Amino acid sequence: RPPRGVGFTGGGGGGGAFGGGAPPPTSAAFGSGGGGNNPTAFVGNLPFEAVQGDLENLFQGLPIKDVRIVHDRETGQSKGYGYVEFASAEALQQALSLDGQEWAGRMLRVDEAGAKGSRGGPG
Repeated sequence: RPPRGVGFTGGGGGGGAFGGGAPPPTSAAFGSGGGGNNPTAFVGNLPFEAVQGDLENLFQGLPIKDVRIVHDRETGQSKGYGYVEFASAEALQQALSLDGQEWAGRMLRVDEAGAKGSRGGPG
């Protein structure tokens, strides 16, 4: 079932396991890796079926530079989290407002990537 009540613009969207229609546009920076001090969000508790287009739709209306979903090296299955790099710190701050929101039946975890103590995990 598609996500409800989450997002920054109404209607539209596309591509991905939870959307429909045409795939969202991508920028030249997609998949460029990089690093540096770019504003990046950690997005956790994702459905294992989620794909890059789903995160693009989730943050629709915000300027996204890159989306990475982390997969298990051996099985190729999603690990249930990823990273979204934004074009500005302001966009990142808007994205952080989705922390704790329900999306596709799961409570999203949205934190600034690299923030100490921002996310729990096995260890």
